[in-house]
Parts: sequence; structure tokens; C-alpha cells
Amino acid sequence: MLALGGPDPAPTDSPPAELIADTLLRTPWIGSCIAAHEDRPGIFDIKSASDIALVNLFVRRSEFSGFDESVGYIGEDTRLIAELMRRGRVVYHGGVRVSHRRRAFPGPYLRQRWRYRVKTGEMLRRRDNVYTANFKVRLFFAAAFVSIVTLPFSIPIYYLLTFILGARATRLPARYWPMLPFAFFAHHATYLGGIIVGWLRGRR
Repeated sequence: MLALGGPDPAPTDSPPAELIADTLLRTPWIGSCIAAHEDRPGIFDIKSASDIALVNLFVRRSEFSGFDESVGYIGEDTRLIAELMRRGRVVYHGGVRVSHRRRAFPGPYLRQRWRYRVKTGEMLRRRDNVYTANFKVRLFFAAAFVSIVTLPFSIPIYYLLTFILGARATRLPARYWPMLPFAFFAHHATYLGGIIVGWLRGRR
């Protein structure tokens, strides 16, 4: 085993604005789709370099060769983990937990997500294997396309889906649940717009 990572949930004393952000990341299928953010249980070899995050990552000293400076800020941890996966086992352990503060929703959280997804678009434009091999990006664009094409029928389906899945995953009090679909919409729209802008920026 070359590296080990685990969940990075928001602290239990987080205010509602941070718990909304945590919900957007931790909800299966419609959130980040990242094991560490979803607080998945169990122990397993990761399949995607984005399944664990730098905030909760342990690497054998003999295997750490530094970060790829050509990537720059955002994505440097993913590149490191991908390289470690090529050389050996990288394990996710649900019992290795590090509490991590979330950016407050909406402003700080959405600005952070925008920067991350612009970088995703730029790396896709560069045909970086770590990003082009990630099926989650293709699935996200397929879902967005179907939702746009099927408007207005997709609106109530989207609301119900995000409400049900979000309510099951959140640690927010029930009075906040009705606003979860609107938070998910802002989250998904930021992802979509950020990746497109990053792709176009990479083209220039």
C-alpha cells in the first residue's frame, strides 16, 4: 500500500450554510461522487484518483515525489494520487476520518466549485488522462443534456430527486430540506458552466 485516505466530513458543529455545502458534496449520485466527501463506509482500493482528498491523505515517505508543478493549484492532489495508483495500491478507509470545514453556501462555496470546475474543463481540453478517463464527467454532461432537452418535464423530476436524495444524506434540520433542490441546481449549474468555460479557456 502506497497511500491511504478517508472521509472528510464537515464538523458536527457546522452552521447551516456549511451543512448545505456538505450536503451538496456528500449526497450519492447527484453530489460530488467522491468517496471521501460522501463519507462512504468500508475499506477498498480506490478506482478513481479523485476518490480521496489531500485534506485526509497519508503517503509513504519513500513514495512521495512531490506535486506536478505543470498542473498548478487545483488538481495537483488528483495527479499525485493517479501516479501512486499506477505504481501500487491506494486504499480508502472509512475509519480514518478528518473533519473539514466547508465553504459556506452560497457565495464562498459556489466560487470554490467554479474554480475547481474551470480547472476540470482546462484539463479536459488538454486531454489529460486523469480527467478524460473519468466517466463521471461524461455522465454529468449526458444527464444535463437530457434534462435540458426534456424541459419542462424534467423540472418536477429534478426537484423530487434532489429533495429525496438530499434529505436522506443531509445533517440539516428538516426545515431546510425544501431548499435543497434549489441549492443543487446552483451547484450543478456552476459545475456545468465552469467546465464549459474551462474548456474554452484551454482552447485559447
